[in-house]
Amino acid sequence: MNDIKKRERIILILGSLAGLLLVGFMLVFALAVHQSYTVQEHNGTLKTISEERTVTLVQSGQTFWRYWDEGENPEPSASLRWTEPDYDDSAWKSGMGTFGAYADSAAGRQKTDTLLNYALPDRRAIPVYYFRTEFEGGDLGNVQCLTGKIHYDDAVMMYLNGELVYASNIPDGGYTAENLYGSSTRVGEAENDIFVINNLDSLKSGRNVLAVELHQRDEASSDIYFDLEILETSNETSMTQPLDLSGLVLEQGAKNDEIIVDWLTENKGTYELIWAPGTDKSALRTPAGRKLMGGRKTGVGGTFSYHGKLSSLPEGQSYVYQIVDLQHNLSSEVSSFKIQPEQPFTFGFVGDVQIRTEHLEENQENWQRAVDTLAQLQPDLSFILTAGDQVNSSDNEKALKEYNAFRSPAALKQIPVAVNIGNHEGNTELLESQFERLKNGSDYYYDYGDTLFYALNCMDTDTQAHLDKLSQTITRHKPRWVIVTMHYSLFGSKDRSDNEKVMAARDAYAQAFSDLNVDVVLSGHDHYYSRSLLMQGETTTDRQEGRKRRGDVLYVSGGTPTGS
Repeated sequence: MNDIKKRERIILILGSLAGLLLVGFMLVFALAVHQSYTVQEHNGTLKTISEERTVTLVQSGQTFWRYWDEGENPEPSASLRWTEPDYDDSAWKSGMGTFGAYADSAAGRQKTDTLLNYALPDRRAIPVYYFRTEFEGGDLGNVQCLTGKIHYDDAVMMYLNGELVYASNIPDGGYTAENLYGSSTRVGEAENDIFVINNLDSLKSGRNVLAVELHQRDEASSDIYFDLEILETSNETSMTQPLDLSGLVLEQGAKNDEIIVDWLTENKGTYELIWAPGTDKSALRTPAGRKLMGGRKTGVGGTFSYHGKLSSLPEGQSYVYQIVDLQHNLSSEVSSFKIQPEQPFTFGFVGDVQIRTEHLEENQENWQRAVDTLAQLQPDLSFILTAGDQVNSSDNEKALKEYNAFRSPAALKQIPVAVNIGNHEGNTELLESQFERLKNGSDYYYDYGDTLFYALNCMDTDTQAHLDKLSQTITRHKPRWVIVTMHYSLFGSKDRSDNEKVMAARDAYAQAFSDLNVDVVLSGHDHYYSRSLLMQGETTTDRQEGRKRRGDVLYVSGGTPTGS
């Protein structure tokens, strides 16, 4: 009997344990289902922020997005209404995970969970895609910043409750209703970016809407891709650096009324250029204009280059300007410039700046002195023209130090510079990523009153292509005066005149310049100042002054302002 009772007791205990395990399993399962539902519906919460260091708001593969891939702005007015919390996106499609579209099924290089439409009816790539998701916010007291990781191809902009908080690889000025294509650089594999958002002015304790627009580079782009891998809150203060404008210079634009703000920096961000007429800094509290700056990696030392072009500026008008970091809610110091009259005008010309790492401090000091001297001699200077070889080294790290030294004179934040390509600018990617007018190593030109300035890249040996473009530009612009700038000095110092590359350039260009009735050629390379007699092709007229006859060309070589 005792044995039977023992067995019954054991069976009862085991049965009770099994029952408890089953109840526990059901509770865990119910909790998991509830959490899954909560994740799908709310994509995260801030309610536990007081206890948690981070709270996940958005996560790839768990967050549901509404998206619009019809090839046009869902708002007829092309406004940003679609980024706002009260916008009705019920007609949009929905999906989660990674999003992508390809020209054909074999084109995709990234894993895609949700396939987007790729082409318009006319077979051009869809220019822009729109995404929206939402999350709930509770106690925001401990939230110091948002952190995230994103993958994209080609360019992306992100809004929180209708306010732009992040952008990457966008072109200068962003996008318009007429042009929704564009990116700063071409993307092969999807770009990966880890970002921090310190500007939390638009974050709310209740419902929040995150909106993303994704852009194709051009109508022939073969793919598009988007994945916000993670977006989290953090209660740790992000270490953000104040905006350092030591790497900022102004570039001369295509006309006298156009200025390019050109900034080389170690800080990646979403930057807006603001400006106002006059000289009073307080005018920037209500700026007359604002625009997003296009940015790209330079490929060296983790640096980025940002550009903002200002056009149709009236002559004689002074301006104050400033850069605002939208991600981190920071503002730079205020700088200023003045648009000088079309004519008469005065410009500065220097030969090879050629800052050398080995003499960095001395060369930088001399360059600063040269720029200051120009500005003091001619307070109404329109721009400063350099003849190439801004730096000396082709080594990445050395060249970056040299470019930073070249950019250091404070006056270059007020007086535009127009640079040429020299034989020491061996790192063309670093050069072209900085100076907007040197993209792709091509020639460029600008009008100032009745004078055409044409910057010819004589490092490229396709001389006929250069001459064809020069001829077409002269025919189209019909200037009174033509000034060509180039690095090699065709009729310069004795030491360089018999150089093989200089002789080849002389053979290619001298007669052509006379045939095109070029007036003056400004060059460098020699590190000596020289001035030719008036030349007809390679033949001297034996005249150094007097009324210019058709085909007469004056050649001037600049020395080096750094003593390099």
